[in-house]
Amino acid sequence: MKLEKNQLLNLVSFFRIVCNLKTIKRSGWIHKSNITSPESVADHSYSMCMMSMILAEIMNLDSGHIMKMVIIHDLAESLVGDHMPDNISSEKKQLVEDKAMKKIISKLPNSLRKNYLHIWNEYNGNITINAKFVHNMDKLEMALQAKEYEFEGYPKEVLQPFIKSATDYISKERFDDVFEILQTINDDSKRI
Repeated sequence: MKLEKNQLLNLVSFFRIVCNLKTIKRSGWIHKSNITSPESVADHSYSMCMMSMILAEIMNLDSGHIMKMVIIHDLAESLVGDHMPDNISSEKKQLVEDKAMKKIISKLPNSLRKNYLHIWNEYNGNITINAKFVHNMDKLEMALQAKEYEFEGYPKEVLQPFIKSATDYISKERFDDVFEILQTINDDSKRI
């Protein structure tokens, strides 16, 4: 398929939007724990991709579909930023992010739009096994990052709520391996 000039321009626009994630800092680390140089949304997404790819394969899940979902799950933040849950209602956040995603996805060729919008909606619906897995991985990555900040010298008491939040969220029944990894992260007393 040869792309026309306007399609090429739209793709370049899409790629630039994606690159915004490298400059958007994860707001929870700033506002709830005073991390001076927190990870970016892109850092978070990359770590989550690696973790999800490996665990999805270990658990015999659809790793290709899961990888797409992980990559997309915070993409709207490239236009709207990383909003804290206590600063915006979940309904308002969803509306703002849905609007942003439609704008972002409109930059893609028509043949791709429906699939990526479907994956975005699947993630937000959090009903399918893949969506539930990705939501669990989002929390697992957060817990691992909290532990990394602890190793860097940030106070454990400030970071423990992030790990507790992940522990409370992660479903033991369906994702035993994910929960066991979380427990290992929480019990780990030394950095590799």
